[in-house]
Amino acid sequence: MMDTLLLGLLVAAMIFAVALVFFIPTREVTQPPEKQIVVWEVLFPGTSPAWGFFGGLALVVWFYLFVQDLFLFWKGCPYLISLIATPNLSASYGLPGKVTMQDTFRLINPSWVWVYLAPAVLFLVNLFMVLRARRRA
Repeated sequence: MMDTLLLGLLVAAMIFAVALVFFIPTREVTQPPEKQIVVWEVLFPGTSPAWGFFGGLALVVWFYLFVQDLFLFWKGCPYLISLIATPNLSASYGLPGKVTMQDTFRLINPSWVWVYLAPAVLFLVNLFMVLRARRRA
């Protein structure tokens, strides 16, 4: 029940974000950004104007990696479809001994490069871009 609710909230948030992009008209900026906007630009890669066109892609990749790591640490598998579709191997295929879902997830989980290194590299690239843009301004 809780998993379905969480998935529903994530899908609703993504639909809302897409609706904001397409249906809210752009306006000319008349005020400078507040000083604490730097914190948000550092925490969420892609939100800084230094990213330009690729900011949306960086933000989507950041949230994908965040949700993947959230599922990995919370459920043991980063792929939501695997959580739904993976059968119990002992019961389904008659494997000898007790095979747990953690054993199954160990077979399909991504490497440490994708789980730990990719978010760290994206964060460091973003930090470099934000600090460089702030130094120029």
